[in-house]
Amino acid sequence: MKPGVAGGALRYPESPVFYRDLGRAYRRAVRAEGVWIETEDGERWLDACGGALAVSVGHGRREVARAAARQLEAAAFVHGAQFSTAAMEEAAAALLEEMPPGYRGAKVYLTPGGAEAVETALKLARAYGIARGRPERSAVVAQTPGYHGSTLGALSVSGRERLRAPYEPLLTPAPFVPAPWCPRCPLDLAFPDCRVACADEAERRLDRVEGGAAALLVEPVLGASAGGFAPPPDYLRRMRRLADERGALLVADEVLTGCGRTGRFLASEHSGVEADLVVLGKGLTSGYLPGGAVVAKAEVVEAVAPDFRHGFTFSHHPVVASVVREVLRILRREGLVERAAGLAPALSREIAPLGGRPPVETVWTTGLLAGLSLLSPSAGGVTAARFAEAARDERLLVYPVAGPEAPGADEAERADLVLLAPPLTVSEGEIAEIGRRLARAVEALRPGG
Repeated sequence: MKPGVAGGALRYPESPVFYRDLGRAYRRAVRAEGVWIETEDGERWLDACGGALAVSVGHGRREVARAAARQLEAAAFVHGAQFSTAAMEEAAAALLEEMPPGYRGAKVYLTPGGAEAVETALKLARAYGIARGRPERSAVVAQTPGYHGSTLGALSVSGRERLRAPYEPLLTPAPFVPAPWCPRCPLDLAFPDCRVACADEAERRLDRVEGGAAALLVEPVLGASAGGFAPPPDYLRRMRRLADERGALLVADEVLTGCGRTGRFLASEHSGVEADLVVLGKGLTSGYLPGGAVVAKAEVVEAVAPDFRHGFTFSHHPVVASVVREVLRILRREGLVERAAGLAPALSREIAPLGGRPPVETVWTTGLLAGLSLLSPSAGGVTAARFAEAARDERLLVYPVAGPEAPGADEAERADLVLLAPPLTVSEGEIAEIGRRLARAVEALRPGG
């Protein structure tokens, strides 16, 4: 019997929970440590994707739990519009210590999650335009494919038609440009002969925005929508120049790629680019609590001060801040950012043999972030959901992503993606075990497997 459908499985509609997927059964997780999650039946699952690409310092860190507990006992909640706390001040200072030198003097706005951080950045860009005497600037130019969150504002600037389609009447129109996704180029070109034509497209689109764009929103290393692919280094540098020349803010969504995931604290460091606004989440709290942040350069904050009209009930939350502070301490003390860079070759060695081995088409890695591009079912491949099911049979957790084709496309023609993003504490032996389990899952999915 397959995992998740044995006796005691949790499922809709018997359970009172509105599950993320109402069509599957769930097991109860009872404990987690390092890269392992244990269910109540005693089975151990190898977490090769950090849940939702979120776990940075590993599961089960008692020092993170103790930091949260101390803050819960001291002051569990004070409203960010009324008080600050030592946890908030120290978390902000610690985060700026990890940022590149150009962010000295920047300010940190702590949010309840990554999508809320994106919303904060969008509003900051709008407020900045107004403060600079350019109230006509409201458009945020974004990439497709690309994903920035499930809230309506974040979804409005997400180039994921499959996710947008049901809610399109509720979304704010946004101008999109093709993302620099070389394996499946939206312009049907090939790098390097293309000379990064997607950047030329971005320039033309920016010039057509009536009144001028408020911001250019990019993923320095593409997120889940494009399988964690790293664009050519010159692309982000050109985006920086375009934003400067056209008076727009450059916003870097590093919710997935920040906090060391790609082997640098920020993925944008690989290109030597500093954005005006950096959006963080996921690894910032390592999944211990929901949390995100915007790091805003000093000139942006100075322009909108003292009256930036925005806030959440749970922004600047002291317990979230205490977790951020502790996660950043662990990242620095244990050298986990450098560790991600050092372990990248091991992860690449493990997954490289899967490239060109149906149902896998191609693979790529950046730090401890890896993507597998799947062949479409019509070409001998499988859906990402089917791949994740085969991985679960091996007690391996991966992150499946449906391909970015338009809604209503024939599933047989859809080429999906699978992401790997193990905790930065993963050992080389555990990376090898990820490779072995992946290989068995791939073999099981081959014709006759």
